[in-house]
Amino acid sequence: MNKRAICFVLAVILGLGSSLSVLAASVSEVKRQQGATQNQLDEINQSISAIESKKNAVRAELSHLNEDLVETMLGLELLEADLEAKQEEIDLAQEEYEYYKELEEAQYEAMKLRIQYMYEKDSMDYVSMIFSAKSLSDLINRADFAREVSDYDDEKLSEYEATRHKVEETKQKLEEEQAILLEIQQDQMVYKEELDSQISSAKKKVKNFETELANAQTKANEYKETIKKQNALITKLEEEERKAAEEAAKKETAKQESSEENSSNGNSSENSSSGSSSSDNSSSGNSGSLGASIASYALQFVGNPYVYGGTSLTNGADCSGFTWAVHKHFGISIPRTSQAQAKGGKNVSLSALQPGDIIYYENHVALYIGNGRVVHASTKETGIKTDRYNYRTPSCARRYW
Repeated sequence: MNKRAICFVLAVILGLGSSLSVLAASVSEVKRQQGATQNQLDEINQSISAIESKKNAVRAELSHLNEDLVETMLGLELLEADLEAKQEEIDLAQEEYEYYKELEEAQYEAMKLRIQYMYEKDSMDYVSMIFSAKSLSDLINRADFAREVSDYDDEKLSEYEATRHKVEETKQKLEEEQAILLEIQQDQMVYKEELDSQISSAKKKVKNFETELANAQTKANEYKETIKKQNALITKLEEEERKAAEEAAKKETAKQESSEENSSNGNSSENSSSGSSSSDNSSSGNSGSLGASIASYALQFVGNPYVYGGTSLTNGADCSGFTWAVHKHFGISIPRTSQAQAKGGKNVSLSALQPGDIIYYENHVALYIGNGRVVHASTKETGIKTDRYNYRTPSCARRYW
């Protein structure tokens, strides 16, 4: 009767343990999905930082281009003023040029008349003028006059040549200065067009980066919202898991009390000789109930994290830290490491396993929960979970309760 009660309790515990495993698996899956979402968020944040960096670089380039454009436009304004001043000089020089041109033409006409008068008129023939002198004094006067006329003609001819040369030189100089200014203006206009093109290109780049940033930020917000929803779901599932574990513990306690009551009734109906034997069975039953309690308690922490060197059933434990902490809850002291746990306690045949026994694998331990399954702190990826007891080849089993 006692053994049947124990089997019934174990069946209930295993059934509830299966429910807890489902909840734990759900929590584990949501956490895995959340980790993937977080990775996507990290990647998009890195992309945002890279785009921001590129955009800032283009903005700095745009700032320099704008400064160059301002300087170029100022230079064009000053150059325009210089061209206006140069045009005024050219206008004045043109007036002077016209004056000298008119003077040149007047001198030319005067020279033609002079030559015509001197060489075509017999009355002005120098030879006739000299030999017609009436006296030496008259001759000297006539010779001086002829020389003066000749000197005057030479002077006028020199003036004519100088004037013509000055007019040509002034005109050439003004044309050269104007050509230089126009060439500078043309170069500045070309440079301004290049700056305008570069500024337009830079503005397009900035706009494109801003569009990329907006899209990336939208995606980042979506990932954040997803993570927020996943956190809420994890909290909900963990709460359901906690309630299921509490319910399992309550049912297990109730079944244990019922089993103890049945055991007590059986003992009172037997004689003193068989009573002694029943007392041994009761002791064995109580031990089995303790193992079941250990197994039931351990199942509450399915889904919690694996932490190497840890002994916290909620914040994280490794395989031996998990079994150590579970036994500690029941006031049972066991070694801390998996190798040490495999050598302590009482040796148990793998064919006689009971819930609460520790199964040792190579460098790993797990807690047997019955029905061919174990609960253990597995890996960083899966945390505390349940498995078939022979998912790996067991080396031995130990009992500390």
